[in-house]
Amino acid sequence: MPRISVLIATADRPALLAGLLKSLSATRYAEAEVLILDQSRQEARQEFGGDGMPIRFFRCARRGKSAALNLGVREARAPWLAFTDDDCLVAEDWLQVIDRAARESGSGCALTGRVVAGNPEGEAVTAPSLREEVRETTFTAPTFRDVLFGNNMAIPADLLRRAGSFDEGLGPGTHAPAAEDNDLGYRLLRAGASIRYVPGMLVTHRSWRSGPDQVKVFGGYGVGQGTFYGKHVRRGDLHMAARMARNLWDAGRDLGGAILLGRRQDVLASGAFARGLVQGFLRAAWSGNSGASRAAALTERP
Repeated sequence: MPRISVLIATADRPALLAGLLKSLSATRYAEAEVLILDQSRQEARQEFGGDGMPIRFFRCARRGKSAALNLGVREARAPWLAFTDDDCLVAEDWLQVIDRAARESGSGCALTGRVVAGNPEGEAVTAPSLREEVRETTFTAPTFRDVLFGNNMAIPADLLRRAGSFDEGLGPGTHAPAAEDNDLGYRLLRAGASIRYVPGMLVTHRSWRSGPDQVKVFGGYGVGQGTFYGKHVRRGDLHMAARMARNLWDAGRDLGGAILLGRRQDVLASGAFARGLVQGFLRAAWSGNSGASRAAALTERP
């Protein structure tokens, strides 16, 4: 039986997925299995070999990263579940670091790690969703920032299943295409779990998107984050109302700074995020995210 199950949700990005699988093979960690949760239009199974690491393929009929990951959570065999994205590359000791930290932290603690940007590929701009702090930190209660990163995290399987897994109304492939990891981290902390940031648990986020594509991504980030806030505000969570106000202030400050410095790409990305943040929040807080909150009720426990 494996000690770590690595869950990868993917859709129509075979070249990026191949790079991730190659980096996983380079870890030479003997106690892992890889679950590829494939939502591609054309099945990816025939494109890849295992290179010595057991790989299990699952076709996911329902679109959405969260739905795919929930399938993986049900099918995984290991006591620890590790997560990264198909446009990332893991460090050669990524699984070893997770294993050591898991043994130290125990079954009531989730792990997350450092995410750095890869060199821009071609005309791409620098990747988003980075976390580069070098100081280890353990979080035991919700704060005014998100502390669990979906492209680099590991969670005890039992803890994740008790928390209710991923909200299928959030994340790529839904109308709120982000923040499924933020929502899970918040619910874990509220349930009494801790989240440990381990700088040595390193992932590189490839810089492969063009500037216009990145602007669209930031707009989606905003919608997802606003939906995450609005969902909890709708349930009477005033902490999330305060976080929404703080995030909107920060977004406006970032936009103003980018305008003053003449950074066109940052202006477009910050503006897209701010608009998406308001859109997602209003839709979720007052209209239930057009049905997404009903989908969430199917996957979450109180």
